[in-house]
Amino acid sequence: MVPDAVSSAQDDVTLLSVGAAAGRLGVAPATVRSWERRYGLGPGGRSHGGHRRYTEADLGRLLRMQELVNRGQAPAAAARVVLGEQGPCHPSAAPPGGAAITRTAGGSAARRPNRGGGPGGRVLAVPGASPEVRGLARAASRLDADAAAGQVGDLLVSRGVARTWNEVLRPVLVSIGVRWVRAGVEVEHVLSEAIMDALRSYRAFLPRPVPGRPVLLACGPDEQHTLPLHALAAGLAERRLPLRLLGGRVPTTALGTAARRTDAGAIFLWRHCSEDEATPVERAAPAAPAELVELARLTRGRPARRLVVGGLAWQQSALPVGARYAPDLDMAIQLLAPNDQ
Repeated sequence: MVPDAVSSAQDDVTLLSVGAAAGRLGVAPATVRSWERRYGLGPGGRSHGGHRRYTEADLGRLLRMQELVNRGQAPAAAARVVLGEQGPCHPSAAPPGGAAITRTAGGSAARRPNRGGGPGGRVLAVPGASPEVRGLARAASRLDADAAAGQVGDLLVSRGVARTWNEVLRPVLVSIGVRWVRAGVEVEHVLSEAIMDALRSYRAFLPRPVPGRPVLLACGPDEQHTLPLHALAAGLAERRLPLRLLGGRVPTTALGTAARRTDAGAIFLWRHCSEDEATPVERAAPAAPAELVELARLTRGRPARRLVVGGLAWQQSALPVGARYAPDLDMAIQLLAPNDQ
């Protein structure tokens, strides 16, 4: 059996099999083989037994390729950049023009155009989207949570929460919803967790909030999807508002108790879809009359509290007395931080 990674005694160079190289990148071996076959990013070393192996320099090229793809470049374009920066990996490298080489029955080489896709590109396609959207979709499609969280974190620092959510995150999440059967629930879960990790890290990176009455963020009693709350929390943290994130499935009585215990100045309640949803085609669950009465009482505290609600479910029922409806993240931030400069 040939070991996955061996060290050459002559030049102390670590040599990696395709499986070991793929493991270092966190991708499937098929992806690494595809990059060699399509773009010439293959191994340049050999073991003592003559087996082709990836050197650390080869691995550096693969890591650079992965970085560019994560940023949204098409794999063929990313390969051209890598080969232009560092040169081909071995004499049989494919031309950097992005055309794959196949062998005809007679043994001659024939060019065929690269049809794109790459790792994850054919699973979760977002035609016409920005490079950032395409890169995040690829990372989600191959279940690469670290790459997805890293990209989202970079975007949050450079663009802020609202632009990142509207320009990049929502298009990818909508694409997953439209292609639910094709993309799979595992893609949505990995991406959601990666986004929440990035949002939490970004909040920790921001300056501490200014002391004051906090904003409570909660989901309705039947709502468990908390990602919009995390996005809103990060948007409010940019404005240095104190907040408490209560999470999913918060009973109305518990929300009232939390509001009194924290002397909350504002409450945001997210209610989007029913508990028994089976697909991302959300079915709105209207609030019960008793819940509307309880929520209305929360706005009559002394001093008064603002109540803002969001999610499709509120479009199917009357709003609590005194509540305002926020159709999107920007409006929610504006309603909860009206005096922000």
